[in-house]
Amino acid sequence: MRGDRGGLVRVMTKPKVPNRLLRGLLAEAGWTEDFFARQVNAVAAESGVVMRLDRRSVTHWLAGRRPRSPVPELIAEAISRGLRRPVGLADLGLAGPATGPATGPAVREEREPTPRSRAAADRTPDADAPPLDVGSVLTGLAQSGESRRRMLSATAYRVAALDVPGWAQASAGPPGLPPWPDPSCAQRLEPGQVATAEQMVRLFSDLDDSFGGGHARAELSCYLAFDIAPRLHAAGTPALRRRFFTAATQLTYLAAFMCFDDGAHGLGQQYYRAALRLAGENNDPAAYAVTLRGLSVQAQSLGHRQHAVGLAESAATIGRAATGPSRQAFFLGQVAVAAAAAGNRHHALTALSGAERLLDRACSRTADGAGAMGRYHPASLANQEAAVRALLGDRKGAIATLTEAARHRPQRERRSRALGHARLAGLHLDQGDLDQAVTVWHAFLDDSAFLTCGRATTAMNALRSRLHPRRTHRAVEQLLVRTATAWTPETVAS
Repeated sequence: MRGDRGGLVRVMTKPKVPNRLLRGLLAEAGWTEDFFARQVNAVAAESGVVMRLDRRSVTHWLAGRRPRSPVPELIAEAISRGLRRPVGLADLGLAGPATGPATGPAVREEREPTPRSRAAADRTPDADAPPLDVGSVLTGLAQSGESRRRMLSATAYRVAALDVPGWAQASAGPPGLPPWPDPSCAQRLEPGQVATAEQMVRLFSDLDDSFGGGHARAELSCYLAFDIAPRLHAAGTPALRRRFFTAATQLTYLAAFMCFDDGAHGLGQQYYRAALRLAGENNDPAAYAVTLRGLSVQAQSLGHRQHAVGLAESAATIGRAATGPSRQAFFLGQVAVAAAAAGNRHHALTALSGAERLLDRACSRTADGAGAMGRYHPASLANQEAAVRALLGDRKGAIATLTEAARHRPQRERRSRALGHARLAGLHLDQGDLDQAVTVWHAFLDDSAFLTCGRATTAMNALRSRLHPRRTHRAVEQLLVRTATAWTPETVAS
């Protein structure tokens, strides 16, 4: 209230109520407050968000303070993993408005652009409500503005979301081309609109290959939200709608991969799941299998190894009946890498041999034409073979294979070539070959200067950290000077 003299304001605050639900779940998990904070930090790190939560943060939550988004969502994911069952915000006592301080620019909240997009973005995965229409999902993921992009990039990666429907379930439904055109939709799908979407697939695919996933993913998200999503229910001929859904699936898959490449794993996972739905609605098992493979690659990179194996095997099973030898090799190669990461040597080598045989059977050993959803060619196979060898302890074999892969890599695939050189430089360091590592790292810099790519940034930081103790070596000193000059803030992914 305002006093009569001096204009003093007395702030009346509602006393906080201790969060007994959260305390009970911590007790059920058997976690200390310090361990709990570390688990939330780890979940945040999967999406490239650096958090330094500690026991004091947990004490505040238990006392009744609700932190700002996306921290509650990260808490829910950490406890869901610990208890091996879904736990929602209401279960945690964190479903109310935020009362805690902001946790930094990467998780700053802002007012959403439209009520519809806010509803789509804020729908919790465990809400007791029917699933959102896929067009609403794409609208809710629009990254219209830097603040919103940062907030969405901090979306939690959910292990439970890796349990996806099989192809029979995904494609089940009434005959025809679902979703049905909406009679209330005033738009009609025109040939020019479909041709434009197909051209945008090629454009964004080329940008991703040449400049990395962080370069134009915000623009792609807005294109999906404001150009693609509104036309998913537009009337049109079956053939025209099928072409449009194919382009929509490819663009959504590209958005997922670009998020993965840029380190926004939770957001990428949501786009992958949207691509699965579009592929199912379009009765496109090949696209469904490729998307499952993408989910497998992402899960493996984050250390969820058994999930990665299961997703890769599902992709290979679906792809066996829906694709040719080159694409089947593409799937089996990921089975090999995932199995090697999980420690299953026999399974990995068997799958790798199968991929080699299938690629030999392919009509052409050039890049697969469906580049928007993954190219496959000898350099791709060699890269997978090198990964298997390295995971199984054969560093020399991995070095030889990666060196061969670099010679076959198409010129346009700048990002893939750069990441291959980063892995090769690391393997040379593992073998104690400093001179070769320096030479290969210079090749990495030649390409990485053009990239906006979280994976390239991570590789750069790791290699620089490993070489720092050898900085008195003249060649290393020169390399680190070049690195400091070339790796400017403009080239680092946000």
